[in-house]
Amino acid sequence: MNGFLNMCRLLRFVILSERGRWRSQRRGESKDLAFSILLVVVVASSAGLAQTPSHVEPVAIPKNQRVTIEFERFDEAKGTLWLRLRNSTAWDIRIPVETAFSGEKITGEVMKSARSHKDGAEASVRYYLEEFSTNNPAADAKLPPVPKLHRYDFLTEWWVPKNESIVFEVPKEYLVMNVMLSISLRYQWEDLGPETLDGPVHLVYFRGIDLPDDVQLKVNGEFWRHWTGAKP
Repeated sequence: MNGFLNMCRLLRFVILSERGRWRSQRRGESKDLAFSILLVVVVASSAGLAQTPSHVEPVAIPKNQRVTIEFERFDEAKGTLWLRLRNSTAWDIRIPVETAFSGEKITGEVMKSARSHKDGAEASVRYYLEEFSTNNPAADAKLPPVPKLHRYDFLTEWWVPKNESIVFEVPKEYLVMNVMLSISLRYQWEDLGPETLDGPVHLVYFRGIDLPDDVQLKVNGEFWRHWTGAKP
């Protein structure tokens, strides 16, 4: 913009100093000179605009962005725990979902629901289990080993929009005190699938020890009562 202002000042000086000479020239020459001056103004304006820096304000990332897994309910009849994966971020996320189980046929219903499911829908989320220490070696030694998962490698992915959630069930023996469950996820701008190990993988966890006390008694039985000193 400074270059444009300097050019305008120079142009004004030329016009004033040459005013007398312009009056004595023929009309055709005056038109040619006027056109030349106009061209200089246009070029100077373009140069001034090109030199003007662009100021783009960065977009602030909202605070308290998180994806969590929460305990939902305990189905005593089936012996399963229902958990809720909640997307409390400003972006959509993608998570792996099973499409086939042992003894069941593969259908397209799960894949059709990848983006059309309702908030709070049920899904067969792909999760992993790993050992979690309770910081009590004597107690850890008495707990059963981490269960081994046996499943087909047929997956799809579900989108979980921002501020929405889905629920999934887990056998109660998968979340004893020394077991931690994890789910991988990708954000909407990431090209890789949630199960692809190239690049960073985001994980969200839930520990068996974080279940409510009344559920712990049903999952871990007398061991939980002995370990915590809880009364019958």
